[in-house]
Amino acid sequence: MDWSKAKTILIVAFIITNILLVYVIMGENHISNEPTIKDEFIEDVIKLLKDKNITVSTQIPKDIPHLNAMTVEYENVNIQELNRNYFNNNGIIEQDGEDLAKIVKDDESILVINDRFIIYENKREREIYKDLDKDKAIQLSEEFISKGQFQASDMKLTFIKEDKGIFYLEYSKIYGDILVERTFTNFQIDKRGIKKFERLWLNEKDFGEVEIYISTAPKSILTLLGMQEAYGKTLADISLCYYFDPEKHDYLGEPKDAKQGKAVPAWRIQFDDGYKIFIDEY
Repeated sequence: MDWSKAKTILIVAFIITNILLVYVIMGENHISNEPTIKDEFIEDVIKLLKDKNITVSTQIPKDIPHLNAMTVEYENVNIQELNRNYFNNNGIIEQDGEDLAKIVKDDESILVINDRFIIYENKREREIYKDLDKDKAIQLSEEFISKGQFQASDMKLTFIKEDKGIFYLEYSKIYGDILVERTFTNFQIDKRGIKKFERLWLNEKDFGEVEIYISTAPKSILTLLGMQEAYGKTLADISLCYYFDPEKHDYLGEPKDAKQGKAVPAWRIQFDDGYKIFIDEY
């Protein structure tokens, strides 16, 4: 057993219990008087996080979080359609069993894994966009999405940064105004244009009738106190999302075989470097 980690978890649990006890004593035990969304509790949370060098640079939501469960399924990818949309049917398709397919055309390639995960790579050396900036990178990503005939109405740009001449963009799925995780459409763009594109997408199927409540955001982010990967980071966004993790459902042995499952409410914690943590405590 990792006694150091176990000790940290026990300390975090003790802190949460004691803070909650104070505010339960101070207020009525009613949803409108929820102690963990009071300003005093939130201030204590921010101080505790600061002790672990975790900075909060965004508003911490004060609502009582709940959503109906959502059934989601992976977007199915057709290798023939990708060849037509991106290479005008001029790419060479290579099939390696049922799980792997690849299209190659000159210095470009598209790899498709399990009929759902797309990886496009461009290895051309010629620079086309000498004055590449943030706006141009976004434009190029949108044009690439349109060229592949992917639906853009359920996509939202949630992260962009530039590092050594490469723009990194991440689009997240949205349903209404709620983000759906874990799914992504990511780009790497430099002066050559689209350098790399990765997409693993989920589509909604139906919804459960019962609302699922989870812990409030201030209480949930106390979990970060026991996560060393969060130490030294700046918390840039906290938002309620639908969260699907096949490893937590019926596909523990072979999560790659999951085709659909239940997405539940969770807190999506995003740091300023793009790193994300999901907390779905009840």
